[in-house]
Amino acid sequence: MIINFYLNNEEETPITTCYDMQSNPFYLGDVIHLDVEELYPVEYNKYKEDYRGNVRNDNNELKKKFKQKSVKLVKEYKSVRFKVIKEAVLTIEYHCEFVD
Repeated sequence: MIINFYLNNEEETPITTCYDMQSNPFYLGDVIHLDVEELYPVEYNKYKEDYRGNVRNDNNELKKKFKQKSVKLVKEYKSVRFKVIKEAVLTIEYHCEFVD
């Protein structure tokens, strides 16, 4: 199961994705507290310099938008992808609004 979180705005801004979830701990109306962790050089130094810069910039943008913020789950969408030779994958999308 994959759970995606989006900010409920015109662009449906992605917040984050949780992969390989065994169960869904979230319900509509839940308030989720967000925190964006710091990136440390040991986490990105093994990559090429241009990619390192992109990773740092992307993480800084996430911090500006979501660090120490709370969102409320206001809309839910579920889908299942499958084919004959592969296990089905359930994806749940939550659309969120900022909470003061």
